[in-house]
Amino acid sequence: VEKITENYNSFKQITPVSDIQEADARNLAIDHCIKKECAYYFNVDSVAHLDNPDVLKLLIAADRGVLAPLLVRTYKAWSNFWGSLNSDGFYARSFDYMDIVNHDKRGIWNVPYITHCYLINGTLLDKLKNGFTDSTLDPDMAFCKQLRSKGIFMFVDNRRDYGHLVDPESFNPFLTNPEIYEVMNNQWDWEQRYLHPNFSKSLQPDSVPLQPCPDVYWFPVMTPRFCKELIEIMEAFGKWSSGSNYDERLNGGYENVPTRDIHMNQVGLEKHWLYILQQYIRPLQERVFLGYYHDPPKSLMNFVVRYKPDEQPFLRPHHDSSTYTINIALNRPKIDYTGGGCHFLRYNCSVTDTKVGWTLMHPGRLTHYHEGLRVTSGTRYIMISFVDP
Repeated sequence: VEKITENYNSFKQITPVSDIQEADARNLAIDHCIKKECAYYFNVDSVAHLDNPDVLKLLIAADRGVLAPLLVRTYKAWSNFWGSLNSDGFYARSFDYMDIVNHDKRGIWNVPYITHCYLINGTLLDKLKNGFTDSTLDPDMAFCKQLRSKGIFMFVDNRRDYGHLVDPESFNPFLTNPEIYEVMNNQWDWEQRYLHPNFSKSLQPDSVPLQPCPDVYWFPVMTPRFCKELIEIMEAFGKWSSGSNYDERLNGGYENVPTRDIHMNQVGLEKHWLYILQQYIRPLQERVFLGYYHDPPKSLMNFVVRYKPDEQPFLRPHHDSSTYTINIALNRPKIDYTGGGCHFLRYNCSVTDTKVGWTLMHPGRLTHYHEGLRVTSGTRYIMISFVDP
């Protein structure tokens, strides 16, 4: 707030400790706008993400009394307006709702309910005092009911793409880096933060994947932010395995080739990671290992490995218990650590200059006997999945 107050004529901040109900806070905002003789009242809830920097100018230019930019939860049909009401005044889907949401029809549409983000002409504000208060309705429904009762039309504008809604229901602020957990509920936002900007290029028909060793493919998948935050999640959890053959996390309790690691299911990320494998890793696999299709892919072993000179500096030669394995570099060779890498013995081929967020993909059994090379200083982190064991 301190950084932006100079850009505004005035501001009033209400914090969670203010102990004020939502309807009262919204009414207070209207009253404050009237007191300041606002030309317009612009409401933006925290779930409304405006991606178009010109949205306010465009709404003002449309010259409507109450106008909302169309905002939709990406990849879903949930939006910030209702197309119709039932006899009890609650939601009913209009015949053209999906056409408007999907932008098959574009324009400015008269609707009976809007929420989350809207512009109100200041000349109407005196009529809307205490408009959010109704003991039988949520504040937004009470407000729209008052607009309808006073004959004030509401509109939604989908002439342009203005932004989107986020789904807050699953967001847990008490997690370390909770945005990583949002891949299923807020996938578009997750992709902007964590999916490598060059990921889609690997799926283009004319792209030629890098192959640092025979049948070892290299793809940009995750951003450095993802890698950094995944390391932070694991270190905050802190319960690294002992590196011994005994591992109570596994069926049977025995690990033939143990590492110092933390499994994704220990930090609540197992189902999220399996979704990532299906959405982003599987299409890459189908491009390079022709004729193999398995949707969704299965993986019982998904874990972050930590290599340190005084802890576990290397991993002896082994096969993986997988049809194919992915190995994502989470930090920087020659900067965060020295040494390290993966050596494929049959081909006498090593991958040492790994790239943060890039995944190595290789067969797990029979042909790709490999070892983890010694880390000589620092700490090396990698994310491993044994896919389709």
